[in-house]
Amino acid sequence: MKFKKNVITINGRKFFYWQKNHMHKKVIVLLHGFPGNHRGLLDLANDLGDYRFIIPDLPACGFSEPLHKKHNLKNYSDWLNDFLEILSVEEVIIIGHSFGSRVALIFTNHYSKKVKQLILIAPVLKVEGLLDRIASLYFEITEMLPEYLQKIMISNGFGKKLGDMIIFKSANQRIHTEIIIRDIEEIKKLSPQVSNDLFDEFHKFSLIPFGKKIKIKSLIIAGELDRVAPLYSIQEFSQQLSGSTLEIMKNCGHLLPLEKPKITANIIRNWIEGVHPSTIDIIP
Repeated sequence: MKFKKNVITINGRKFFYWQKNHMHKKVIVLLHGFPGNHRGLLDLANDLGDYRFIIPDLPACGFSEPLHKKHNLKNYSDWLNDFLEILSVEEVIIIGHSFGSRVALIFTNHYSKKVKQLILIAPVLKVEGLLDRIASLYFEITEMLPEYLQKIMISNGFGKKLGDMIIFKSANQRIHTEIIIRDIEEIKKLSPQVSNDLFDEFHKFSLIPFGKKIKIKSLIIAGELDRVAPLYSIQEFSQQLSGSTLEIMKNCGHLLPLEKPKITANIIRNWIEGVHPSTIDIIP
């Protein structure tokens, strides 16, 4: 069965999602990163097995309209709760990648009774170091410009190529090029206000302290060479997250579901089925 495109309305705004096996009782919801949309998680979902899969374009991403209020993590998590209620989904396995992990984590904190299992892939828990300083300066300059110039700056190829040099570890040039083109297209559609809202979320709030608050069975998948969600911050977080399993993929960067969907799916499947009892595994 193939994924089918659907649309729902929440607070007068249209939001699109892709669904497969809609009659299945076990539900997995996948949340994409930023910039991004549902397409980056389709290959991963197709390798995960027999579940009802729901992959939304998060608000202001892909085909979905923006929220009617500020684009912060609390409002995204409230939106996800409304989204699941409309679809009559009472309990989910939730998978988040990058920014999607931030949404998944805050959603689990506020709506823990709805989350059966939590899976965080390359979670961006805090932003610091060289990449943070470059991005901070870039967005500070952007915020001072008129809106039409803000949009040009936000979609500027230099900033995106700089990020791609840091993010990508794959030797597959075709995949590399496809994702760059996809991300640039996505960024060009964003309003400057949404971009600035989301950057503020990344820049100002560390989610590491939330580890102590989450009591759900959790899996964290990290890339050994990830410079966006560095391994040391994920290890610090996992030590606070009780009952969590940390899997580290060797020679991999930040875009695990896009560059290594089959390996990532295999890790998730094995964990859900209880195949790996250890706390830290190194995946070649």
